[in-house]
Amino acid sequence: MSQSFGYAEQIIYPQGYFTVIKMFYKNMKIKEKGISFNNGSEYGIWYEFNEEGKLIKTINTDEGYDFSWKNVITFCEEKEIPLTKGFKEFAGFQTRILKREENGKKVWVISYLLPVGDKIKEITLDGKTGEEIKQRTFDLIGG
Repeated sequence: MSQSFGYAEQIIYPQGYFTVIKMFYKNMKIKEKGISFNNGSEYGIWYEFNEEGKLIKTINTDEGYDFSWKNVITFCEEKEIPLTKGFKEFAGFQTRILKREENGKKVWVISYLLPVGDKIKEITLDGKTGEEIKQRTFDLIGG
């Protein structure tokens, strides 16, 4: 996939929730690499490189999230929130799990399509405890 900085490559595992992402400079040297949730935020350690391909930075994207990815996936399974495995072309809205900071607190935001009507439900969980902070429902179009 061509990008303004060069190009990107994705490795999508058919039965997995995560995708390996590699981005490259135009000179073909690695720019960045890491793992992301399908339709969501980064997972674990991400690596950044300079234009010569030398590692210049590592970022632990899970730092401050004591309620882990595994906990979030278990939460979704227990609440029967659909999770996409692998790549689904033309599958419509797919559940998103994003990491955010709200009011100085790290949170998980899970957005998924409700089974009836064109409504999306959004659940926000505390990133440390997993406690549900808020819920909201909105129309698929508009939000």
